[in-house]
Amino acid sequence: MVPINDSGGAKARKVGVKVPDTILERALVLLSRYREVSIAVVAVVLVIYFQFGSDGGFLTAQFQSIVLRDTGRLGLIAVAEVLLMITGEIDLSLSGTFSLAPYIMVLLSITWGVPLAVGAVISVAVGVLVGAINGLITVRFRVPSLITTVGTLFFLQGIVVSIYNSQPIIAPVEEPFNAIFGENLSDPAGSVFSLLGITAFTPFLWTLLVVGAIALVLNRTSFGLHTIATGSNIVGAREIGIRTDRIKVYNFMIAGGCAAFAGIINTAQFASADPQGGSPFLTLQAIAAAVIGGTSLLGGSGTPIGALIGAFVVASLNNGLVMVGAQATVSDVYLGAAIVAAMILNVQVDRLRTRRRV
Repeated sequence: MVPINDSGGAKARKVGVKVPDTILERALVLLSRYREVSIAVVAVVLVIYFQFGSDGGFLTAQFQSIVLRDTGRLGLIAVAEVLLMITGEIDLSLSGTFSLAPYIMVLLSITWGVPLAVGAVISVAVGVLVGAINGLITVRFRVPSLITTVGTLFFLQGIVVSIYNSQPIIAPVEEPFNAIFGENLSDPAGSVFSLLGITAFTPFLWTLLVVGAIALVLNRTSFGLHTIATGSNIVGAREIGIRTDRIKVYNFMIAGGCAAFAGIINTAQFASADPQGGSPFLTLQAIAAAVIGGTSLLGGSGTPIGALIGAFVVASLNNGLVMVGAQATVSDVYLGAAIVAAMILNVQVDRLRTRRRV
């Protein structure tokens, strides 16, 4: 009898890798490698549904400028949450930073004549400072980030409300700053591919740039690897010399800067700084987008690109359901179901990854 050459299977058994047998296992393996796949499929299905349900109105340039505007706002905060959730932390104060930053920018302009561009840089620096304070309180005093950032949220909201008696401030228009950072100069009858037509999608384009940069940092730099290691096994990360506390503080700072930048883009688009623009619901929706996009609440894994797609799903639900005639509150029902389903899927994918580990 000729012996069967089973060197490949023996090698697989030797290293302890379980070969997927069923279609379901193969699908879960694909999801464990590319977490963006599942939410991308959901996004495509939603687009098709809303396109047919709205008689072709969902994919028009005018309506997509609204959807992508909301996607950009949510996406910037969602990707900020991804960085923190990977390290095992969370920041509920980002909506407060989102409101405070443009207030500072506008007040500097109308009170002391500071150019909007300079005020924007100062405002982003304030957002980074707020993030640093959150991080230091969390890692130095061992206060759970959930409690730290809830306190910061109320503190920032109190400041914003008291500055101008809860009233929006009309922001000055300074070109080309407004056009670059959010002002929509497009004509509904004009071409989408013209210079003015592109301004309808400026908030989303900025978010796309930030998400791409953060994805590159997470996957291609030592800082990104240290961030993932901190959330995966903080004790092991410390033993190999990673300064986990410093990594967490840095990610809090990046998150604060992203939230401030999102607020500035929002103000440039509407030419108004609104104290109610950054309600706590904004942060919760951003966290939902991150979770739906494949980021684990347990830390150690997350995907900025998935968070951006998750933000698109949330924005599509918020706007698409209204367009097809549903009540605005119905979107919360679908969003809640999507969060639960995403968490179940994440847990199953993590279990599969653990079983396949050597």
